[in-house]
Amino acid sequence: MKKIIGIICFLFLVSCFLPNISSANLVDDLQVQIQQKEQEIKQLEAEAAEYQKSLTNTQSQKNTLNNQLAIIADRIKALQADISVTSSKISATSLKIESLGLDINLKQDEIDKKRKEISDLLQILSEYDKESLMEIVLTQNNLSDFVNQIHYMESIQESIQTNITELQNIKQGMETQKTDAEAQKNQLAILNSQLKGQKSVIDNQKQEKNNLLLQTKGQEKQYQTLLNDTLRKQQEIDQQIFDLEDKIKSALDPNSTPEARPGALSWPLNAILTQPYGCIVNAFARKSYPACNEGKGNGGFHNGIDLSTSYGTPIKSPRDGKILAIGNCGRYAYGQWILVEHDNKLTTLYGHMSGYGEFKVGDAVKRGDIIGYEGSTGYSTGAHLHFTVYASETVQVQKTWYGTVPIGGPLDPMKYLPQ
Repeated sequence: MKKIIGIICFLFLVSCFLPNISSANLVDDLQVQIQQKEQEIKQLEAEAAEYQKSLTNTQSQKNTLNNQLAIIADRIKALQADISVTSSKISATSLKIESLGLDINLKQDEIDKKRKEISDLLQILSEYDKESLMEIVLTQNNLSDFVNQIHYMESIQESIQTNITELQNIKQGMETQKTDAEAQKNQLAILNSQLKGQKSVIDNQKQEKNNLLLQTKGQEKQYQTLLNDTLRKQQEIDQQIFDLEDKIKSALDPNSTPEARPGALSWPLNAILTQPYGCIVNAFARKSYPACNEGKGNGGFHNGIDLSTSYGTPIKSPRDGKILAIGNCGRYAYGQWILVEHDNKLTTLYGHMSGYGEFKVGDAVKRGDIIGYEGSTGYSTGAHLHFTVYASETVQVQKTWYGTVPIGGPLDPMKYLPQ
């Protein structure tokens, strides 16, 4: 009989702990899968970096039709590599969410058990509390039994305190895991949005190739004619934009200009500064800005800064705000652009983008939200982001023969970015 009872007890204990053991093993399996995915991501990121090097090399070559087509082909390859990285990150993040979910369930099981243990111990202690000290003494056979009984009651109290402490620690750990799980879910949403955007950028590149072949009919002579015509018109556009913004800036009251404060805006992407704000040396620059005509190149003026990194890199909002306008200048000026109005009387412009994020005009954006992707649309000699900061009160959007273009009183972005 004792043997049968022992077997029944053993089976009961196994049935209690088997779900936890199974869940724990599943968590371990998921951790292995996560590590494998992270290794895969590193390998894919290395491959993507190689594609970007190839693209940089191709862009440095002579501007011919064949080379332009090669650039587009390399961009597509680089973007496809980036998509593979993003897809793997999505898989890894999904695994992390699943693992955290199982961990949270295990923690909840531990909490339930601890509560049951505390409840049982409190019940025992309650039974003893019903008896007076004299009753306890009288019910014991000798003094030794009485002392043992007192020690037993003390051990129950200590056990209750220990269980309470362990319960608090488990609950604290579970809350941390819930926070981590929520962060991973947010990251998953960002990655899914990024994947959609990257696929859109590839579609844009394929469309650009088709348009280029259609416009040039595959002939180098036609391509060079197109380049020269674009350059001539771009010089006229540059002058028009400069004249308008110069008038706006000269009429701007300095006292109404937002106070220059480093860190008021975040960097929209992690990139190299390739062109600062202000006077520039450029063979095709405007010559009518007086302050740049004396000993500073040929009088060119740059109304923002240029930031260069990998083609298709996500561009992030540098501060909370709302999407004020979205436009396209075709193959001139800023190409595909976005304006974001912020809460500090500043409005930021992002030009030459290869694609937009999922936000529409009027949508609210948070600092760090993806609003677009670095590109080379409009009049651009290579992949970069043109970033302009305007005083919000001066901003307007004008319709032109080549599309919609933003105009305003430009400010030096470096005065508002982290140093």
